[in-house]
Amino acid sequence: MIFVFVLMPVVAMAFSAGPPNGLTGAPGENNCTQCHNSFDLNSGNGSFTINGPSTFVAGETHTITVELSDPDQARWGFEFTPLTNGTITITDPANTQLDVSGNSYVKHTSTGTFPGTPDGPVTWSFDWTAPADPPDSVVFYAAGNAANNNSSTSGDYIYTTSMVAHRVISGIDDLPGNMPSHISLGNYPNPFNASTNISYNLPVSGNVTLNVYSLTGA
Repeated sequence: MIFVFVLMPVVAMAFSAGPPNGLTGAPGENNCTQCHNSFDLNSGNGSFTINGPSTFVAGETHTITVELSDPDQARWGFEFTPLTNGTITITDPANTQLDVSGNSYVKHTSTGTFPGTPDGPVTWSFDWTAPADPPDSVVFYAAGNAANNNSSTSGDYIYTTSMVAHRVISGIDDLPGNMPSHISLGNYPNPFNASTNISYNLPVSGNVTLNVYSLTGA
């Protein structure tokens, strides 16, 4: 009796249909260098950015765009999370998908890896709606994979980035629930350039902290 053994090559495939959750580099999370470990994190010559709102009000919806480029790379992926802050709406289902498992994660689809697209930039867009009772600021986290399209995890550059959006209090109804209900706040002149006078009244005495932000959120 003759036994014939056929050895089949095993290819370590990348996650072309979307990476596992929890790889954005957010606090307590890992990043994609666990598998794509040819190079150190953020060691490539590419660019990876989150383009979103610098300020927001409760319940407001903004479009967020993630952009990735890297010379000589030809396939692309990403994962994004606002952690538990707000709601994500997928507006481009061909290229992006949503996975809610504790945190909300937006990631590429197989089509959204744009295979064979050299150098970039490539972009993915979706909508984010601020929560009804948001914190003073929300941090967005994302990881990007600039891959070489060789159907394995080798030769890929991994990037992480984050951006902060600051909450703007637009009126009495937008104040936190533990604030006194009978207060007034105003300034003159408004709009202003070099200086303005800010006045406020509280029903009880106490310490007050006022933060003034520019239109860019600075």
